[in-house]
Amino acid sequence: MKHSIKQIYSSLDPSLPDTARKAIARILDEEGGHVNHAADRGKETKYGISSRWYPGVDIASLTLNEAAQIYYRDYWLKNKCHTLPPEIALTLFDCAVNQGGTFARKTLQKALGVTDDGLIGMKTISAAFAAPRLILLAKYTKLRCQRYTDIASRDNTQQVFLKGWVSRALDILVECQSIALGVDDA
Repeated sequence: MKHSIKQIYSSLDPSLPDTARKAIARILDEEGGHVNHAADRGKETKYGISSRWYPGVDIASLTLNEAAQIYYRDYWLKNKCHTLPPEIALTLFDCAVNQGGTFARKTLQKALGVTDDGLIGMKTISAAFAAPRLILLAKYTKLRCQRYTDIASRDNTQQVFLKGWVSRALDILVECQSIALGVDDA
């Protein structure tokens, strides 16, 4: 983990499960602080929590731990990340945060070759544990990047984000490959 991710990790609520806490720290580091980019469809964001999806949250006053609780409840648990291998959980979690939960779950199912109904059940979980992890991670990341390029192709205002989106997906891929291989600090 990067030094800043370690600092974020240590500042988060220790009652969060360790794998979730590490993933949330990684995403909080990725998302950064307060942003209000005119072309961002999420509108005003802080730590990646957007006013578009959380209109009742005072985004400017949102704390790191409040954001972490939202991520845990609405992204980690809702997408069943806690039931998956850690490297698959992290990539699914990041995709859900950045591209939406339904897309993240269906894309995982497509990469696994199971029915893509968007419901993470025993067939998806079993397939995730049985799959060759490095190949699965590469397939999943390819599908993520294809989606990003499709968005930028359809809407020119989103092209400004394409390089960052793809870079993020590839950074997560490398980190997840490192987790799968048992290598520290990719």
